[in-house]
Amino acid sequence: MKIIKDERLQMQSLKNIRIAFIVQTVGILAILLYETITVGFTQARANPIWIVFMLSAVVLGWLNLRISVDTYENTNPRKKPAPYYRVIMLSLGVGIAVMLLAVLGPDKSSVNEALLVGAIVFICFLAPFSFVHFLQKKRTEDHE
Repeated sequence: MKIIKDERLQMQSLKNIRIAFIVQTVGILAILLYETITVGFTQARANPIWIVFMLSAVVLGWLNLRISVDTYENTNPRKKPAPYYRVIMLSLGVGIAVMLLAVLGPDKSSVNEALLVGAIVFICFLAPFSFVHFLQKKRTEDHE
């Protein structure tokens, strides 16, 4: 098998992969939606297809982070990123808001469960925001 060197063919190949990924994701969502309607959300979440869907969403999100940082950098390469404490405060604010929603929401979760949910959301927001912050900081230092 020869390596494709024509840029038009490479772009068409990437478009084909993108379309296949979209069809696959829609199929997975349809299966999960059908299971959610027929057997309930808890049973649908126990299906291994749910794990595949979540992993593909996480991988796609992480891969798109670099593209979005590159796009941001191309628009204003010399602008320094905001201080890191803002990233921490934003993540902490979102975690606290979700914790309060868990305590005051219709399920009336216990304080321990709400703290656990808030901590998980805090970590889930802190990780990608930190990654983007350090990419921006590194690229800003590289331009100087």
